[in-house]
Amino acid sequence: MKKSKIISGLMAMAMTAMSLGISASAADSVAVKIGTDTVEAAGKAFSVNVELGSVPSSGLSSIDFAINYNSDELKITDVKLGTIGETGAKSEEGDLGDTVFNWYDNGKQIVIIWSTGLTDSKYWVKSDGVFVTLSGTVKDGVAAGTVSKLEGAGAKRKTYPDSSADASAYLSAVGASATTNYEAAFTAGSVKVEEKKDTTPSSSTQNEKADWGNVNCQGQVDVADAVLLARFVAEDSDANVSAQGKINADVTHDGSLTGDDTIKILKYIAKLVDDLSK
Repeated sequence: MKKSKIISGLMAMAMTAMSLGISASAADSVAVKIGTDTVEAAGKAFSVNVELGSVPSSGLSSIDFAINYNSDELKITDVKLGTIGETGAKSEEGDLGDTVFNWYDNGKQIVIIWSTGLTDSKYWVKSDGVFVTLSGTVKDGVAAGTVSKLEGAGAKRKTYPDSSADASAYLSAVGASATTNYEAAFTAGSVKVEEKKDTTPSSSTQNEKADWGNVNCQGQVDVADAVLLARFVAEDSDANVSAQGKINADVTHDGSLTGDDTIKILKYIAKLVDDLSK
């Protein structure tokens, strides 16, 4: 099993370091920033970058952490290694090259492991930037406006077989004479399902009469009305149209505001349409 192989490989490295009498020391933290993405609706694809920052100049030879996610909301299908992880270690490791980078899904977490036994630090992760990119889809049925969190954590497994302690996020540099461990400073990310803006005109009351095409309610129909309506239909958050303006804007008289209403207003301004009330 890939998971067993990964854990066994990390254990072997740890036991080797212990048998050599290599000491471990704590150092500064490494920033792990999980990005965000917004999708139009449930069922749509998303992509989120995970970036490392404040990577020590000496580099990192082992990186092991997880990302908690809600499997009822998200389906993560791939984790692709970013540019800072392409260090040449895979090629240099030869037959062990496929063990340098791996990931797996335990149902609640995406566990990410990058580790090389090479002691030459030129093959280590030494730069800030995109470490991995998560991709997948928002599951069908997830409501509009839902924000599905992505949170960094240690992998939910024991530190070693029969241990009583769970693993923590693990970022380290294994040198010839010492091992330096770094704390992971996580910034959470998310995938949001867009909350659709209501473009349905409000119902007229007895005291409301449509002034067709006068979207901004400033007394005349001109290009400014068409521009405001086009921005509103395109879901520009700064395009504010009043309830009366929405009534005025529905010049196609179909109960909704679309690009067709904008086009008709422009035709009216160009005198290609004589009457917006029909």
